[in-house]
This record gives sequence, structure tokens and C-alpha cells, in this order.
Amino acid sequence: MPTAEGTENKLFNDGKIIQISPERIEELEVNPWLDINKDQKEKVIEQVRDPRYIRGLGGIGIEVAMFGKLNAKKLQAVYYGWGGAFRHRNALREALDMVYANPDIAYMVMNGPGIGNSGMLPKSVQKEIRQTGSYASAGEYYAKVLEHVARDYDEVNVAGHSLGARVATGVVANMTPGAVSELRLHDPTGTREMNLVDIAVSFFGKEGAENGKYVKESASPTAKEAGLISLPVEAPHRIECIGGVGLSLEELGRPFEAPENGWIQQFLVDPSGLTRNAFEKDFRMAAPNVRDSIHILVPELSHLNKWEDIQMIVERARNIPGIPEIDQWNILRHTHANMNQPASLAAIYSVVLE
Repeated sequence: MPTAEGTENKLFNDGKIIQISPERIEELEVNPWLDINKDQKEKVIEQVRDPRYIRGLGGIGIEVAMFGKLNAKKLQAVYYGWGGAFRHRNALREALDMVYANPDIAYMVMNGPGIGNSGMLPKSVQKEIRQTGSYASAGEYYAKVLEHVARDYDEVNVAGHSLGARVATGVVANMTPGAVSELRLHDPTGTREMNLVDIAVSFFGKEGAENGKYVKESASPTAKEAGLISLPVEAPHRIECIGGVGLSLEELGRPFEAPENGWIQQFLVDPSGLTRNAFEKDFRMAAPNVRDSIHILVPELSHLNKWEDIQMIVERARNIPGIPEIDQWNILRHTHANMNQPASLAAIYSVVLE
């Protein structure tokens, strides 16, 4: 991970240490943008340019972008943090880094409700997020989409960072037991009560300042320096409908309609949900559905979490019968803002944790 001066790229778990070498970090920062990798860069951008629009539960359409080695046996689903949109040039930069880090798998990313062409969740689901902070009901809609995509793959891993870790947890809570091989969560939100002022100060103020340090120390070009341009939002070329979710003939044949008032989810629903201490409940629902491994990565100096709080959640969850081993990895001397650097995400999602 790009580091401020004096920090180390170490993951610590109960006496075990994994070191991500400085050479690996430099490789992830620099190499994806070299001319020798120009073809890979152009291929990923074209893949994201042509997303899939999938109509599922309740007739709601969700769009996902698939990139990487689409005919691979393994699918890695990655859920974005707050406001993430896969057409944005910063998301393209992340996609290119992830593919460079592990070019032998397929990736799936999702635009959340009201972002791009993704439809809005029912008001009842929005209300549940606002009032309880749980993403389990929202996850039911997203899980149907992932199950639909996953039919083409032998192994499915699910990951998410920040708010995306909450979404990923809600998704897995609604998956068929054993369908997900690995769940990897990077500094999930909602592990303690925080009011909106606390969240704003921690996220925009403290982590915003930390992000400036990461950008200064990173050798990676910005999206603009790398020549990346956000892709335009276009109406889907085709509509895929999921079978077995009770779609009516009207819903099956309904033409595409762009979402309205998409800002509601991002600026009203999610911020309210983030104030709730709801991660643990969703996590306890998700853990029994994971087949092989669960990893939670927590930046030691995060301004949105305390690693000790997550440690207590993990300890309590280990008493659930029949779940795989849960490992908590503290990312030493880093903050939540490390995930804003594409090389960091690529390193976190590609490193072997064992």
C-alpha cells in the first residue's frame, strides 16, 4: 500500500504477519500505466463501457460491469464504498490496477441504487436502512444479481471496502450457503454508533487529510495524469431478466427507464444507515453462508473504526456453529484512506491471506 513516511505495509493477525513488499507496491503503482500494458488498459475500459443490466427481484434493474478474464473459473465480486460508480475515471483506475494485480480472474462491480442506470430500492428497504442500519434487505436484491452472474463460474469470492463492505455482507447474508468461497471485508462501516457530524468530521475531515498524504507519497499517476476519462452513461443495449424471482409479464417486457432522484440513496439513505451500529447483526447472518474463509482487514489508525471493536465482533461470531475460520488482519500504521489508492485495493484484494 502507498504509505506515508515511516509506515510499513504489514498485515497483522494474532502473531502472524504478512508483509507486502515495497517492490510489489511500486509495481502496482507504476506498471499498469506503462506502454507495454496499453492493450490491457484499453481492453478493461472497453469491458466497463459495455455493462450488463439485470432486472431481478421486484422488477428492479441493477447494472454491473464485468472485466478481466471473463472466461475464467473464478469470479471476484467487489462492492464499492460510498458513491462509487464504475464509469467514473477513478473507478476505472481501480479496475485497471486490480486486473494488473490478478489478471487470471473475472471481476464484477455494481452501481448502487440511483447510480448510473441502477434502479432505486423500494421505499420499505430504504426505510429499513435508515432506521436500523442493516443492509440485509437491500442485499436480497443484489444477491439475486450476483447469483445470476455466478452461474458462469466455478468459484465466487465477495469483497467490499468501507460502505461496500456493508453491502457485501448484506449480499452474502442472502446467498445460498456455500455459494461464496471467500468473504473479504476492508474496514466495514457501522461497527459503532456515530452521528452524522462525527461521520462527516471523520470521513471528510480527518480521512480527507490522510488521503492527501497518501496521494503525495504515491508514485501512481492520478486518473487525469493516466489519461482516463469518465465514461458516459448510456441506456443499456439489452436487458437480462432473472428467472425464478416472480417477475410479471409486465415487468419482463417493460422498457428501460432511467432512475429518478438517485441522490436519495447516496445523500439521505446511506448516511442515516451509517450512523447505526448494525454491522454485527448482518455479519452474523452472512458468516454461515461462506464456505471456506472470512477475512476482515482493519487499518490500525482508521478514523471510522476501532480495531478493538471489530475484534470483539469477530470473537463473538466465532461461536456461531458451522462457520469457517474468521481472521482479522490489522493493517499496521494505516488509516481508512489507504483504500482510496488503487494500488492499495489491488494489494488487499490480491494478497494471499493464510
